[in-house]
Amino acid sequence: MIFKRVLPLILILGFPSTFFSQNLHVESNAASIENEANATTGWIGDATITSDGTDAQSGSFSIRAVSTSANGRILEYYFDAVVGEDYVIRIWAKEGPKGTVPGAPAFAAWAGMAGFSVTEISGTEWAEYVFNVRATTSRPRIRVYTSPSSTSTIAGNTVLIDAVSIVVAGSDTEAPSAVTDLSSSNTTSTGTDLTWSASTDNIGVTNYEVFRDGVSIANTGTATTFNVTGLSPETSYNFTVFAEDAAGNTSTVSNTVNVNTLAGTDTEAPSAVTDLGSSNTTSTGTDLTWSASTDNIGVTNYEVFRDGVSIANTGTTTTFNVTGLSPETSYNFTVFAEDAAGNTSAVSNTETVNTLAAPDTEAPSAVTDLSSSNTTSTGTDLAWSASTDNVGVTNYEVFRDGVSIANTGTTTTFNVIGLSPSTSYDFTVFAEDAAGNTSAVSNTETVNTPGVPDTEAPSAVTDLGSSNTTSTGTDLTWSASTDNIGVTNYEVFRDGVSIANTGTTTTFNVTGLSPETSYDFTVFAEDAAGNTSAVSNTETVNTLAAPDTEAPSAVTDLSSSNTTSTGTDLAWSASTDNVGVTNYEVFRDGVSIANTGAATTFNVTGLSPSTSYNFTVFAEDAAGNTSAVSNTETVNTPAVPDTEAPSAITDLGSSNTTSTGTSLSWSASTDNVGVTNYEVFRDGVSIGSSGTATTFNVTGLTPSTSYDFTVFAEDLAGNTSTVSNTETVTTSAGGGVVDYTSENSNLTTVDWTARDLFADRNVGIGTTDTQGYRLAVAGNVIAEGVRVELQGNWPDFVFHDQFDLLKLEEIRKYIQEHGHLPNIPSAKQIEEEGIDLGTMNAKLLQKIEELTLYVLSQNDEIKELKEENEKMKDLLKRLERIEKKLDVNGSSH
Repeated sequence: MIFKRVLPLILILGFPSTFFSQNLHVESNAASIENEANATTGWIGDATITSDGTDAQSGSFSIRAVSTSANGRILEYYFDAVVGEDYVIRIWAKEGPKGTVPGAPAFAAWAGMAGFSVTEISGTEWAEYVFNVRATTSRPRIRVYTSPSSTSTIAGNTVLIDAVSIVVAGSDTEAPSAVTDLSSSNTTSTGTDLTWSASTDNIGVTNYEVFRDGVSIANTGTATTFNVTGLSPETSYNFTVFAEDAAGNTSTVSNTVNVNTLAGTDTEAPSAVTDLGSSNTTSTGTDLTWSASTDNIGVTNYEVFRDGVSIANTGTTTTFNVTGLSPETSYNFTVFAEDAAGNTSAVSNTETVNTLAAPDTEAPSAVTDLSSSNTTSTGTDLAWSASTDNVGVTNYEVFRDGVSIANTGTTTTFNVIGLSPSTSYDFTVFAEDAAGNTSAVSNTETVNTPGVPDTEAPSAVTDLGSSNTTSTGTDLTWSASTDNIGVTNYEVFRDGVSIANTGTTTTFNVTGLSPETSYDFTVFAEDAAGNTSAVSNTETVNTLAAPDTEAPSAVTDLSSSNTTSTGTDLAWSASTDNVGVTNYEVFRDGVSIANTGAATTFNVTGLSPSTSYNFTVFAEDAAGNTSAVSNTETVNTPAVPDTEAPSAITDLGSSNTTSTGTSLSWSASTDNVGVTNYEVFRDGVSIGSSGTATTFNVTGLTPSTSYDFTVFAEDLAGNTSTVSNTETVTTSAGGGVVDYTSENSNLTTVDWTARDLFADRNVGIGTTDTQGYRLAVAGNVIAEGVRVELQGNWPDFVFHDQFDLLKLEEIRKYIQEHGHLPNIPSAKQIEEEGIDLGTMNAKLLQKIEELTLYVLSQNDEIKELKEENEKMKDLLKRLERIEKKLDVNGSSH
């Protein structure tokens, strides 16, 4: 990942800039900006040092240093400088593979320059480290350690450095010229190639920084080309470039190149057909059907196989008529779906088809004795002798005046009704077998009906019923009414108003009803003479409510609280819905973990310590409509709290006791995580901390005096061991030495001058009471530099995973209650007890590092807010497009 920044934001904030002169890091090696080469020239040390062409911050190479088991962990570089000159040293660095965890590489033990402090190299991503120093020798040294001294014999700890610049402060103020011909080529669905002409500068361009949609994505060094990868298909991007010189001067922005990526390659196969079926199977063929397969782009063809051999391609048609089969044979059919990219689905289910025997082609014999009897004005009885067939007659079809009026099956009689009085009719019959073979036409039987007037009304419908009722319609059905001649029509009424005539059909589909409304339906039967039946029974229909298709609103304020190492509490405001929300479904990292019903809170359990999780929520209503996804709530669980105290010290001892001091020592205490400090007490009063050192030099004691010493062990979580054994020390008598200060300091005849002054015991200037300190000064002190080396830890523990960073609200509450920051002494304490310079520097550095963590946290929140803002912008754009469409549709109506 490239170190990202948004350059316009930096310019707006008005960060101070310092201008530099020509880069003094001039050797031709892998870490040089202006003179890069596949070499390590100028870099020395006892670590294994190589040029690395696989992982560079800019250009093509970086320098890699790897620790060895023979205490080889140093990478260093000397440069020529002017004593007293100010320099700005910029180095890009990152952690590589680790032999120990953490590897903890660092810039340390620099020589020949003032203003440097030990700086840990943290993280596996490239980051720039900037040092403002003043040369104190003409040949200063830069040094990098692959790991701390505690792991110096562990091989494999790795650090990489690149883009080193060493420049004199304050001379170069001219920015490079802007790039004006940025262009793109070879654009694909996921990338593009950017090129531009070189920028000019009074000293020299050292880097080009490439931005995509305003966000930095790369530093190319002096290269004027860059291959962009990782883009999304069918997406528009804006690219710009800034030129930089070694002094940090930046050109104005280049021209903007808009790149539209191509559509992505289709590699997704269609879904398999799972319902291949057959119908209309004969002795020589069958009809295959199946449901359409789905595909991310579209299915373009189905290939049909019979017994594993391809027999057809149907295009997008999901049916196929198979022909050319053999009678009484079993066949296995399968289908594959294909898309335009040639992706093929898995094989479908297998449909086994057994063809029928060979067809019957012999027709039955013709009926020759069709006759009629019992003829009335509206009907007659037909009869005939059975036809013969090689297999068997299965049906007789009766025709009146050439029109089919009935199929009697194997029955050789038929009662004809519905005839008109005083009318002549011609009847014929055809015999049929199971194979569909039809006999020749029978003899014609002519029937003349007598003329009788019709005055009889049809019977009333008594079983009018409804089914399939929806919010807007229902299906009405009833049994046929009877009539002496024949029913010719049914008239349907809704709430007493005629709505339809169905002819002789005894069903009617009612449409156009209103939801949640009651209707009364009735039916009247009519015959050809206009006789009307009594009213039918009344069928009351209650239409259903209109279906709910509106989804609930999305949750927008999902939040978490009470986060522990294994759980958190989620809460959100209720979603709104036109009918009502019935459930909220909670997702963790895209996987459903709970349904809360109507509850808008959920207690998440079973999380892992020191882990990041993303939570979202969907609202659902009773109709199954689901809201859009909620905002994402990211929860970072803390580490498991350390509550175990270190073991007590049992072998505290003393040695080298004099009249004013003694040396204490003890064996290391043990702890489940690690001991971070030992606090030493004299006669029950704390006199100092040794950090992780198990020795402590006590000074400032009184001769011929007995003292009781004890020690407590502490860990990073503040757990303290029980008290150690008590070591009693009795100082020896004084030696009677008269020091210079107490006897000679006020004699006007004495003036001491020395090139080097050494004191075996304590020194007091302006005072005879050093209070046990090696140097006591009653007055002000001026010095060009003061070096403080503590026995205890410097506060890099702030960056450890176990460190408990107080929340800002907790800081505010502490300040309100105490009037000063936590772990910082109050004004009253300093007035009463004074302050130790080294301890205070450590406390101040801790506060600086804590402030850095707060700034990083605030930056993450700003980034999340920006992302949410972009999502809101996209949503507003979609809403505007929807409104425009609604306006257009409204105007068209």
